[in-house]
Amino acid sequence: MIVMDCAACADEKAAGAAFCEACGRDLNSTVENESAGSVTTGGAGQGGRLDTGDDPDPSSGRRRACPHCGATRAVGADGYCEECGMLAGRPRDHIEADGGAVAAAVSDRGRRHHRNEDAMWLAVGEAAADVVVCDGVSASYDPDAASEIAAKTAGELLAAAQHPGDSVDEDTLRFGADADATTVLPGGGPETTTVLPGGDPDATTVLPGGDPDATAVLHGGDPEATAVLPGGDPDATAVLHGDDPDATVVIGEGGGGTGASGVPGKGHALAIAGVVAAAIAGAAEAVVSLAHTGDPRRAASNPACTIVAAAVRGPHVGFGWVGDSRIYWIGGDGPAEQLTEDDSWATHMIKLGADPIDAMDDPRAHAITAWLGADAGPIMPRVGAFTADADGLLVLCSDGLWNYLPDPAAFAAAVREAVETSGTLLEAARALVKFANTAGGADNITVALVPVRAAAADEEN
Repeated sequence: MIVMDCAACADEKAAGAAFCEACGRDLNSTVENESAGSVTTGGAGQGGRLDTGDDPDPSSGRRRACPHCGATRAVGADGYCEECGMLAGRPRDHIEADGGAVAAAVSDRGRRHHRNEDAMWLAVGEAAADVVVCDGVSASYDPDAASEIAAKTAGELLAAAQHPGDSVDEDTLRFGADADATTVLPGGGPETTTVLPGGDPDATTVLPGGDPDATAVLHGGDPEATAVLPGGDPDATAVLHGDDPDATVVIGEGGGGTGASGVPGKGHALAIAGVVAAAIAGAAEAVVSLAHTGDPRRAASNPACTIVAAAVRGPHVGFGWVGDSRIYWIGGDGPAEQLTEDDSWATHMIKLGADPIDAMDDPRAHAITAWLGADAGPIMPRVGAFTADADGLLVLCSDGLWNYLPDPAAFAAAVREAVETSGTLLEAARALVKFANTAGGADNITVALVPVRAAAADEEN
């Protein structure tokens, strides 16, 4: 017997069957939307929460519209439409966030998974965007809960932070805050706070719930550049992405002391990277808290996820990550530049001298070596910063997309084609999700697109 997949729900079906036994779809009909499941759409607000209009939360008791026939308030408590009989799926199966010309993001269940374990956050302002993409670790218990709380916590911290602006002197950046300006994270004690940047230069920035040896590594530039994040080892060496090779940033003192250092070069971007690092640390603390709440099975197999986040303020970009979700930079031409480096077995082996092709072909290639979760040990988010000197596009995505486009040139070509053939950023993000689903949809897929405009000559610092 030949077994294929239902295009709507990805359940296995026998060739020649008239209807899918799992979702009830007429298998002789075509699926107009390649994305599986229901669709939740909305705009990205300044708080990052998705405005879903009339689409209710499943726990509210209100009925949802059917994504197949369009009937309003027709989906019953069992998840089936009472008009057409189709399985509507979960609201999280396909989510879209539309930030207009500033940013857009789409997350989809894919063709093989029974639920979407990815999560995303998008908040936009004038020439500003906060984006978070998280991918639940399927081997853990409740990975969807881990990705959701990580994206929400990091997004809220990014939205609450006072990023550097016009008030910052171009030669000296002060990274500090009013001592009373704090954000308390879920389950936190007096040390579980993030002090927001932008006020008293003597104020302290505290990484929430961190190990005293936890550090953030700035990725991608001159090895002489250094950075110390609060709560970290003052001797930690960091590499800055795309910045002045002489730049040095000390954000607080090692061990959580006070003070802020003057930063030459692209100071705005460096400070934004510090905000992103603190947001990721907050997300890590929130995911750890899941192991001690709710279902007792969480304690045996701690919920876990990866995270990648970026904050864009005009031409200034700060980003960070833990795990193998990625950020790419797409310029006007040439291959994509991968700004992140996977925390994975393959990457580790390649660094030790293994052949890259052999390492990527190994069954262990995608096993991650860093993640957010109670069993992850001390978290060391790696961060990068740059100020764009040419227009480009930031692409944040989970491995559900990049697994199908491992070659940087092919990745750039696919993104450019999606953008050039689409009328909006949201349509371009949908096109990339459709590409991954058409290629097999073996994993959950999340894509966020953020255009970045080049700095004017007088704002490069």
